[in-house]
Amino acid sequence: MDGNSFRILVICTANICRSPMTEALLRSAVEKRGLDVLVESAGFLFQDKEATPVVVDIMGERGLDISSHRSRKVTAEIINTADLVVAMERRHVRDLTLLADDAVSRIDTIGGLVARLHGVDGESPAQRISAAIAPRVAGDMLGRGADEVDDPFGKSKRVNRATADRLTELSQALIDGVFAPKV
Repeated sequence: MDGNSFRILVICTANICRSPMTEALLRSAVEKRGLDVLVESAGFLFQDKEATPVVVDIMGERGLDISSHRSRKVTAEIINTADLVVAMERRHVRDLTLLADDAVSRIDTIGGLVARLHGVDGESPAQRISAAIAPRVAGDMLGRGADEVDDPFGKSKRVNRATADRLTELSQALIDGVFAPKV
């Protein structure tokens, strides 16, 4: 990919469960559509940790190999290179805006953004993202909400698989909403 690729950054707490799954799912979705999109992930806790074995297995069941994934810590620089930053939880969005407050208009929970993309118009992905995030208010980032994806770390394979199922749906809906074909 060249330097002009659209860049999506996926964030979770440790970058060993949810964000590696979502990164792989988004990559698969953009490849199937032939889009020039670079997808990366990061987290708040670890540097150079492997994805959990259960997550590697679940993604393998879906034909996606994440065995070489290594976590990395999110920084303002990483945020500022992204055209879109999707997080798993509202607290991640709040923490990300503290790292890079000028990027607040490009950061949202994956579930919140997908919900707000319905019915949004725009000629470009950036316009659709902006139109979807603009109506968000500070209260949308408080407490817990249905827009969040719960952390499956340390839970059963069944719970991790359910998380992967939800992330599969959200990833496809995100790509469909952000890269909607022009009519």
